[in-house]
Amino acid sequence: MAIARQEDLELALERYEKVYQVKCIDVEGKKWEVFGYVLIAASTLIMGLQALGVGQACVWKRADDLTTVLFTFELFVRIFEKGYLFCMESEKHWNFFDSVVVAISLFSMILSAKASADAAAGGGHGGANSASMNKMKMLRTLRLLRLCRVCRIFKGIANVNKFVDVALQTVGALFLILVVAISILALFVTISIAFFAGAKAWLETHSLPRLPKVD
Repeated sequence: MAIARQEDLELALERYEKVYQVKCIDVEGKKWEVFGYVLIAASTLIMGLQALGVGQACVWKRADDLTTVLFTFELFVRIFEKGYLFCMESEKHWNFFDSVVVAISLFSMILSAKASADAAAGGGHGGANSASMNKMKMLRTLRLLRLCRVCRIFKGIANVNKFVDVALQTVGALFLILVVAISILALFVTISIAFFAGAKAWLETHSLPRLPKVD
C-alpha cells in the first residue's frame, strides 16, 4: 500500500512539473493519440474508396466532410490545451504540419461545395462547366496533398522527424524570403506612385522650360 501511494505521489509530482498542464483533455495521452490515428486511418480509407468509386459518392463525400470537421476539432483542442506551447514545444514542426493539412482539408471541402453548387446552377452552360472542371482539378490536387497526414503515423521514427523538420524549415525560409520580396516590391511601387503623383501635381501648376531654338 505504501509503495503504491509513493508511486501515485511521484506520478502526481511528475505531472505537476510538466510544462504542459491539462485543462480539459490530455492531448498528450494515449487515448488522444489513438483518436488521431483512427481519424487518419478512416480519412485515408474514405479517400481510397472515393478514388475507386466504391458505393455511392454522396455517402463518402459526407463521411469525408465529417472527418475534416473532426480533424479541425482535434487541432483546435490541441491549440486550446497547449496555448503558446503549440508553437514552442519540440513537436512544433509537426503542429505546423497538422495546421497546414487541416487548412488544405477545409479549403478542399469548401471548394468541393462551391464546385457542386456551380455545376448545379450552371446546367449545360459551357462557361460554368469549364469553371467547375477547373475547380475539380484543383480539388484533386488538394486531396493528394491531404494524404500527407499519413506521415503523422511515422513521427516516432527519427529519420521521418528529421525530414519533416528540414522540409518545414525550408518552407519557412522560403515563406520569409517571399514576404521580404513582396515587402520590397510594395515599397518600390509605393515610392513610384508617390513620385509620379508628385510630378503630376507639380506639372499642373508649373511648366517645363522650353528648349532653346537653334538657328
